[in-house]
Amino acid sequence: MTILSSTDYPAIRAALDVGLNAQQLPDATIGQDIFVGAAEAELLRRVPDAASKTGDDLKRVKRALVWLTAALLAPSVVRITSLSVQTRDLSYSRQTFDPDEKAAELRSRAESEIAMLLTPNEATPSRPTMFTVAAGYRGR
Repeated sequence: MTILSSTDYPAIRAALDVGLNAQQLPDATIGQDIFVGAAEAELLRRVPDAASKTGDDLKRVKRALVWLTAALLAPSVVRITSLSVQTRDLSYSRQTFDPDEKAAELRSRAESEIAMLLTPNEATPSRPTMFTVAAGYRGR
């Protein structure tokens, strides 16, 4: 059973470049085992119960998988999004982003989501004591 589905693939494209569309980066490419499969295998190795999470934890799992999958795709996608300009006498080409830097950024985002899954934030409200029983000597 896979955690991500093809409905999550637009988020993966947006994580890489908001201008990417399904023609430039097809669902079939994203869905390959070397991308989505590898990301899910890594997450399940670190968070074994990730597939059974629900609610906010499931959202964290999906976000972590989106970031991890995008990080794995970054070296390939940079070639798709590179900028090329050609004129009659001149040709110019450059990458739109550094793939290693982008992959590190995406992986960092995934790490923060995974950290939240591994150490859930059981935030107990630290409310001040509003009322208390005071020792009083009135009426004695």
